[in-house]
Amino acid sequence: MFLILASGAAVLAAATPIHSAEITHASNAYTASYRTESTVHFREVESRFANRPSLPVCRWQAELVVNRDVAAQGRPVAAVAKPIHRFAPLSGSHAGNCTAARSQIEAEVARYSAAQSDHAATVARQDRAVLVNELDGIHALSVKGG
Repeated sequence: MFLILASGAAVLAAATPIHSAEITHASNAYTASYRTESTVHFREVESRFANRPSLPVCRWQAELVVNRDVAAQGRPVAAVAKPIHRFAPLSGSHAGNCTAARSQIEAEVARYSAAQSDHAATVARQDRAVLVNELDGIHALSVKGG
């Protein structure tokens, strides 16, 4: 039997910029910036057996996402700001409590993020056509019909 001791989520690393692009569309200048962000969910469980002492175990799962932010004339354009790619989640467990294992988990997530950085930059560069299509749709909705 397992007893859940604590559960939570934390952003381990600040968003890391990986790419930016300047786009001119319908006489407006847009700046698209792309960042990776890691989020780690922790769950501390403790096994309970009648004839053995209990030992806490920290189970965790990390998500790595490429986010797009767009600004026009220094103001954010929320309609097109969104996550554009999610990598496969990374998970694991460590004996002991989550506080003690935090530095090991941070290091493992940082290695995973570094290993995916080239792919994340490629995804960000390929997003230009998708962003232009989204801006086309917004522009078409905002143009008044005759």
